[in-house]
Amino acid sequence: MSSGAMNILVVDDDSANIVSIKVVLKSMGHTVEVLKDGADALTRLTEQPDHYHILITDHAMCNVSGQELLAQLKSTAFKGRIIVLSGYMTLELEAKYRELGADKIIRKPFDLDEMRNAVEELRSLPASNTAQ
Repeated sequence: MSSGAMNILVVDDDSANIVSIKVVLKSMGHTVEVLKDGADALTRLTEQPDHYHILITDHAMCNVSGQELLAQLKSTAFKGRIIVLSGYMTLELEAKYRELGADKIIRKPFDLDEMRNAVEELRSLPASNTAQ
């Protein structure tokens, strides 16, 4: 992944989280798009798999959860990095997310520096191969 600005898709149904994440990532120079539903995110990532460098998704959302999104994402051409947010993370759930291709797990509530650091860390890594 280049050291420049990235296109980041944030999927979360919590408006407060969305605002905070968007502010911090935009201040880092990234382009941030926001969706509130995993189904919409799957459609977007299927249509534009190469556009997004990082997907940040919440775990607990209406309609399509973060886990369901990642499971379905495996059948697309998306090769970006994935950060999962959750206030309900268990060791079993974390293991499942890792199996599904999550690069980072951030537990809620989180510090915005933690988000900033996670994005910086993933920026320096080559694209993943989530579409296997």
